[in-house]
Amino acid sequence: MSWPAQGIHESVPFSTYRADDITQADDKHSVIGKAVSKSLIVSFMEDPAAWKASLPKKQTKAMRGGSLFDCLLTTPGEIASRYIVSPYADFRTNESKAWRDEQETMGVEVVKQSDMDSARAQLMAVMDKPEAAALINGSRKQVAFRHRTKYGFDAKGLIDIVPTDDETLVDIKTCETSALESQRSLIRHIVKWQYHLQAGSYCEGYSIASGQERTKFKFIFVTSSAPFRVAVISLPLPAILFGAGLYSAGMQKLAVCLDADRWPSIWDGEVTLDLPEYIYTEGGES
Repeated sequence: MSWPAQGIHESVPFSTYRADDITQADDKHSVIGKAVSKSLIVSFMEDPAAWKASLPKKQTKAMRGGSLFDCLLTTPGEIASRYIVSPYADFRTNESKAWRDEQETMGVEVVKQSDMDSARAQLMAVMDKPEAAALINGSRKQVAFRHRTKYGFDAKGLIDIVPTDDETLVDIKTCETSALESQRSLIRHIVKWQYHLQAGSYCEGYSIASGQERTKFKFIFVTSSAPFRVAVISLPLPAILFGAGLYSAGMQKLAVCLDADRWPSIWDGEVTLDLPEYIYTEGGES
């Protein structure tokens, strides 16, 4: 069984996994046979009109660093084919630019030695944390799921770690140092990036695609800069179910927008905005 068949898939190249993404250019006819993912639904739900009018997102420097770390951890055998360390300090000369362009044309991402060293140090920090190592060692990695929905398009996800127990799924996240300053700051970080939606969509999607219910979700957070701090976080079931509900509502809303070819904006009509409560108290001091 090979991608994009329904079910569970291992060793799916990332480029293959992303090849059938629904994009802003699609309509209700062209989405048939394509698939939505957590990242698409999150972007779409923020403002359907803005999403429809935008271009597909490009990887930021932080995203590229996270991808390099993910590759080292989950698919280390692909490092040589996906990345190459630049022999040039910069790309100011024609020779260096030509070399860089040649690598990128072949689908190889050019990184600095410092980027590779940093990713390896992150990996060492993660594996030095017993709770993280226990989830990673002996697990299946980079496991994709795919299943049909009632909307014509499919739903999919790519899970970093699937432990050998029959309940848990795990995702690796790189984050800014500020996210791990306190439990409160990490909660804010999880809510900001809607990681609870990811947990819900992955548990539900994997359960549907595999026929084996997964009701527990854990995150391994590691800071993107030294000193590398690591936190293993377990989301409670209510948060997972809440995230699954948001994901289902997002898919339904996307289907409605596609069918009507109408993309509402958060700024439709006249919007009333009040001042925050603290402005009215204590002379406006926060």
